[in-house]
Amino acid sequence: MRAARFHGVGSPVRVEDVPRPEVGADEVLVEVKACGVCGSDIHFLEGMPVPGGLPLTLGHEPSGVVAELGSEVTQWSVGDRVALTLGDGCGECNACRSDHPSACPSLTAPGLHIDGAFADFCLVPATTLVKVPDNVSFAAAAVATDCVATPYHALRCRAQIQEGESVAVIGAGGLGTQAIALAKVLGAGTVVAADPSEVARERALGAGADAAVEGAGQIRQVLPDGAGLVLECVGLPETVSAGVLSLALGGRIVLVGVCMQPPPIPLPQAIFSLAEMTVYGAFASHKRDLEEVLALQSEGKIDIDGSISHRFPLEEAPAALEMLMSKEGDPQRIVVEIGQ
Repeated sequence: MRAARFHGVGSPVRVEDVPRPEVGADEVLVEVKACGVCGSDIHFLEGMPVPGGLPLTLGHEPSGVVAELGSEVTQWSVGDRVALTLGDGCGECNACRSDHPSACPSLTAPGLHIDGAFADFCLVPATTLVKVPDNVSFAAAAVATDCVATPYHALRCRAQIQEGESVAVIGAGGLGTQAIALAKVLGAGTVVAADPSEVARERALGAGADAAVEGAGQIRQVLPDGAGLVLECVGLPETVSAGVLSLALGGRIVLVGVCMQPPPIPLPQAIFSLAEMTVYGAFASHKRDLEEVLALQSEGKIDIDGSISHRFPLEEAPAALEMLMSKEGDPQRIVVEIGQ
């Protein structure tokens, strides 16, 4: 079978012939139909350590059909339309028992810890599968697994968004644009997007933002009292700082973007206490988040297909990664389509 393999920084991703995986007792072999291209893939190419070691088949946003079942798998059938959660926890550690499975130290995710889905087939634990409704495209289901489920998890599960509250989204790229649309669907009041790119701001307005500003420091020009909820989707110390300064009294900021530098928090600790401000972290999503996102797509309440700006065949997966890295063509969301 074919697979897009990453051998290390400075070595190009190559589509190679590799053996078809053998299925373990509690595993499922998925024939991949589509896989989203994510910023995390680019982080690996730029030098961020790969949890599963190298070489590795990239791609952690897949959808497809069940091709083969392990001997102990009874809840799925060959031919089922499925999408994959980023990973499923062990179910036994403190993180899992406290309903934080995406923080499980034993999390196993395709494209991060095990070979991923820029391939004809992907071998995964059966517990990571979610059913895809018949009226949801494979491309939409693939994007839903991370790009949509991640901001949904941040809004619904971590921040517990409230009806009518003001929301600011910092960074109107792939995740941020989906966060804007989801915030509106989940009942937000005024939604403000902040992004230096004019193209991104236009997309934000198209996704439902009531206003779009060039920088996070301008959020209070639209929301003088600050935002009840801020989603930071960039992952830079300065945007985290600006997000904190944009909070209303009693507000919450959810850090969705990934940053390796410590962010400066430019407020005295007393302000956080007196104003009851909260900083949350959010990583990936839970299985129920993806199920709910796919239901929203099936019901026509969100339009994931409309957010896909570029599509590539598997043979051109390296070019898809290069497009996201260079931002050439202003990609919103890129999908590698396989066997379609």
